[in-house]
Amino acid sequence: MTSRERVRAVLDHQIPDRIPNGLGGCETAGLHVIAYKKLQDLLGVEKKPPRIDSFEANAVFELDVIKAIEGDIVLIASPKLCKSDLRGPGVESQWKEQELWGRRFLVSVEDEYITQPDGSVIWKEGWRGGGPVIARPGSFFFDEPPEELNLDETEYPRPEDVNPSHHWPDAELRRMEEIARFMYNETDLSLSIGECLPDFQYLPGGFFKGWMFIAEYPERMKEILSKLADAALARLRLLDQAVGNYVDIVNMAHDLGHNLGLFVGPEKFREIYKPNYEKLFQGWKKISRMKCCLHSCGAISEVLGDLIECGLDIYNPVQISGANMEPEYLKTNFGDVIFWGGAYDHHLCSPEESYESVYEKTSRNIKALAKNGGCIMSGVHNLLPEIPIYHLKAVLDAWKDNRDYRINTHKGAKDA
Repeated sequence: MTSRERVRAVLDHQIPDRIPNGLGGCETAGLHVIAYKKLQDLLGVEKKPPRIDSFEANAVFELDVIKAIEGDIVLIASPKLCKSDLRGPGVESQWKEQELWGRRFLVSVEDEYITQPDGSVIWKEGWRGGGPVIARPGSFFFDEPPEELNLDETEYPRPEDVNPSHHWPDAELRRMEEIARFMYNETDLSLSIGECLPDFQYLPGGFFKGWMFIAEYPERMKEILSKLADAALARLRLLDQAVGNYVDIVNMAHDLGHNLGLFVGPEKFREIYKPNYEKLFQGWKKISRMKCCLHSCGAISEVLGDLIECGLDIYNPVQISGANMEPEYLKTNFGDVIFWGGAYDHHLCSPEESYESVYEKTSRNIKALAKNGGCIMSGVHNLLPEIPIYHLKAVLDAWKDNRDYRINTHKGAKDA
């Protein structure tokens, strides 16, 4: 099977020839650029300076790396997070070389980074152009500015104040169409588009104030989410017209949990969020054959079944270190969803851990999540800068040794 056929089989809940490798295929299934440099060393590919995609400084996986790891999915665009195109003709002119953390990388020509005498790095534009943020000395990540805990309820929005755009500039759509067509014709990879639609991560006033708003005004939040769902579906219709013939997966994000559980309890989730997820996912299926991959960090098993009932296609990153998030438990109880991730969690594998131990853990995770299909292999979120090179080798080796679905399939599973 080609990579595209393989991934489409999984998305259609069929059993392909092997478990797809989804490393680098979305914005939350890759590697930090420093870890990516280690992967280049491991693979022996040409040492090109890695390109930095987003605020998490994750790397753009180049085609030579995808080929070397036998990858199956390519992220062709990251509209919310990257100011420059990732693929397509003329893309080289949109990137410039810059030194960060004592290493050479490529960054968007629209971004400017300034290294301070103490080793900290200022990113002048910040996330989505929101202003300067800083990576402090010894850190390889940019911190959000401190949140002001002004809980003046007069600042809380009303539904009529929130009007997300249903529009998409035609020039952007035509460029994505050009990129998608080019990558579809030039490769046999499955195509994935990064976060580009309105999502339900809306928290007015910031993280803490936003949860206070939800607690005090649940009906307002419910109405606002309904408007966000309408906007997402309107924009999905435009996106589908542009790239729906080429792209298999569209990614969204909504971090519902932390390591111990949910930010909002399951009852409140079902009251406020579930009706709107049902509206979004059921409307999605009427518009497009492209599948929705929802990224949600944390221990979300309490509501994963609800998301599946609403129509969720793919769940990422499968944070197996969270409470009640063991791979066997997830697969037994929520096997109707496609798991993208869960192979390697840095919370469960210290940098000092041996190759053999990492290989064993990763093999066990892959076998559990891939039983009877429905699995795309990758780590949990983007793998961190400090990951040892032999951990990367252990992950790839474990996948290669366990990727044959005959090992992970019980009698009666549907073959592609």
